Amino acid sequence: MNPVVLQSEPAVAHLLSILRDERTSPAEFAERTDILAGLVIAEALSEAPSESIEIATPLESVRVRRIIEDKVIAVPILRAGLGMERAFLRLLPGAAVYHIGLRRDEKTFAPHYYYDSFPRELTGKTAYVLDPMLATGGSAVATVRRLVELRPRNIVYCGIIGAPDGVSRLSLEFPQVRIFLAALDSHLDDNAYIRPGLGDAGDRYFGTL
Repeated sequence: MNPVVLQSEPAVAHLLSILRDERTSPAEFAERTDILAGLVIAEALSEAPSESIEIATPLESVRVRRIIEDKVIAVPILRAGLGMERAFLRLLPGAAVYHIGLRRDEKTFAPHYYYDSFPRELTGKTAYVLDPMLATGGSAVATVRRLVELRPRNIVYCGIIGAPDGVSRLSLEFPQVRIFLAALDSHLDDNAYIRPGLGDAGDRYFGTL
């Protein structure tokens, strides 16, 4: 399944230009990431469970469509995924958040699991995996593989920048997972960094360069 890529949208292109700029301070990087993550997640909420309900406005009753927040969960991949958590909760404050920790081996680029806060099962839930950079796809695949064991209703991936390698790997292993990105970049370099990319999203977000 092809990813949904939003980089042609003017607001998305503008925010990406600031995030990619090496002169952008950590404080501004974090602020703009929050905004951009919100745009990506808002688009991805097309996959969220919803219901038609009747409410009363100050003037009259009207039927509306509302996301069922307690059937949606966020899954930020530590550490960089935390940079998308706040944007998610601003949109769906009633959603639960479960974290997963994966550390990349800098020689093999393979993800090493070290933590998660998942319950025993996630039956009926729609899980949103949050991670700014979809590079090799290793962390995304490992996260989705763990989630599948818990039997959620649906799994959606939300990121800021992806590489063709990561998109292909995630799509091949889990074709049912929809992928939403702000940008799809050219390629990975020999260190498995996305090019042109924006550097290390976690370090830039948290100011730990």
